[in-house]
Amino acid sequence: MFSVSLKNHHYELDNYTFNLAAGIVAADIGKAVMIDASAASTVKLATAGAEILGRLEQVEDRTVSGLLLGTVALRFGGILPIKSGETVIVGDSLVGAGAGEVKAQAAEGFSAKFRVFEVVALEATTLTI
Repeated sequence: MFSVSLKNHHYELDNYTFNLAAGIVAADIGKAVMIDASAASTVKLATAGAEILGRLEQVEDRTVSGLLLGTVALRFGGILPIKSGETVIVGDSLVGAGAGEVKAQAAEGFSAKFRVFEVVALEATTLTI
């Protein structure tokens, strides 16, 4: 049986290079990130309740040059990891849940731009609205 899935839709023009906060490693690829206001053009893993900027696509550790860089997809159709113990259903808007994981947004708050279209295990397939 065939069905429609929004997994792995990429918008190459919406991928941008950012400085990464200390501690981000290649194992964090695919996690949600947010703006890190402590430095210009920097992102960090999304914290609990934070507005999600995008998904970390690539990590480049250039410590020899003193840089930790990453590519962030600001708009995509794809998977974000759901925090264990959180309930996320189709139609929910997402916010950070800590350590780059996500959870459903409470009724109040800012207008979350990531909407859930599919949930499988602890992965939410989202599309940027």
